[in-house]
Amino acid sequence: MTYIAVLVPILIFAVSVGLGFSKANWFLEFGLAIVVISSATSMALAFLGGRKAAQAKRVEYESFLPEIDDGQSHSFKFTAGMMGVDPLNPSKHFQDQIDELRRVSAQDEKTFRSLLRFTDRRLDICLAQIRYHEAVTLPKILGEGSGAIMLAGALAIIGSVYLAIPAGVYQAFSAAAGVVRAWLPAI
Repeated sequence: MTYIAVLVPILIFAVSVGLGFSKANWFLEFGLAIVVISSATSMALAFLGGRKAAQAKRVEYESFLPEIDDGQSHSFKFTAGMMGVDPLNPSKHFQDQIDELRRVSAQDEKTFRSLLRFTDRRLDICLAQIRYHEAVTLPKILGEGSGAIMLAGALAIIGSVYLAIPAGVYQAFSAAAGVVRAWLPAI
């Protein structure tokens, strides 16, 4: 887009100087062509933006959410209960179960705290993505067509000047063509 924004005014100036070489005044027609092209560009950009907005309206937020994994672990937490009761020492069996419950509860606490940190980190990432979208992505999307719209507006102004005073513009570019002719005698 940057190249087009630079090349189009240069092209218009070159064509204007070229029309200055002509014996007839074509600036009324050229001005009308510039206005029509710039208006068509603005309308095309507006149409494309409207089409993107209509497509974005149909997208649902839920389609971006990850699928939830409801799979359960098949590992056993309590291994002491699988050994059975020792008939000679039942209190040792109960003590083993208590020790196993303590180990499991300590491990569950570690797992719970780890999952809390993990969840906090994921929330921070999500909020950062939202802030990034608001600060960077959204303005970038909204500004994509701004250069073309500004160029179309400038072309509409130039074309309007050509339409309003074609004789004055023709005289100015005829003088510019005379300067070019003086620099390049072969023309």
